[in-house]
Amino acid sequence: MKYLIAVDLDGSLLNRQGELTTKSIKVLNHLTSLGHVVVIATGRPYEGAIPKYLQIGLTTPLITDNGGSIENPMDPSFAKQKTYLPLNLVYQLFEHTKHYIISAFFSDNKVVYAYKYDKKLEEFFSGMSSAHVVELDFSDLQVEPTGLVYLIDAKHMKELESYVNTVFKDTLSTRLWGVDNGYALYEIYLKHISKSSALTYLLDYYGMQKEQLIAFGDGINDIEMIRDAHLGVAMVNGVNEVKVVRKDMTKYSNDEDGIAKYLIDYFHLDNLR
Repeated sequence: MKYLIAVDLDGSLLNRQGELTTKSIKVLNHLTSLGHVVVIATGRPYEGAIPKYLQIGLTTPLITDNGGSIENPMDPSFAKQKTYLPLNLVYQLFEHTKHYIISAFFSDNKVVYAYKYDKKLEEFFSGMSSAHVVELDFSDLQVEPTGLVYLIDAKHMKELESYVNTVFKDTLSTRLWGVDNGYALYEIYLKHISKSSALTYLLDYYGMQKEQLIAFGDGINDIEMIRDAHLGVAMVNGVNEVKVVRKDMTKYSNDEDGIAKYLIDYFHLDNLR
């Protein structure tokens, strides 16, 4: 059986330094040569993911923005899939939450659009760059985002979650990334969009069944993907929320070629040990 193999980048395929290892590249290329479909599914924007895609040597579609964007850099005929938050919703959300936002941003291609941009946010979101930042009040936005990142005062966490879950209950969801020093970091995204929804699209594109999907991830944004995959594999270094929904778990961390070693065992690639 041929498989669609989806790999998250940060905390999963990449080591702690954000690097690909020779072993990982060899294993993924070998599986491709056997007819399996290897895809990256990352929360990074396209510009932050494409160097890794090219380094591996992939020719498959690339899932970025946590499923908000699917495109094939090597195939111009592939119909690019990109889902945006309607600006009227962004305006409404922003006006209601503006008084407690510490910083808010999203990226589109090589541009970061930000309200009170804080360069420290780049530490949390690999692949994001402040090389070209457009700072503005989000009431003046003319570019639709695939999703938003909010850094807020932690005192307003319940207020934000309640507002989104009530006013936008059929449209938007929040994903809490963490709380530190009195600040809370959230992602706000379209309810029906995730890495899982993007992979469902690719299964259909390739004429494959859910039973042919293997996915690897470590973070909060991987929960749906790991939960919904036939074989959803959590990284041993992953968060507990992912481990709760996993079907299996790697024996080794992202710093120990955890994905590569798991695939070597699963596909009996003894010559690559």
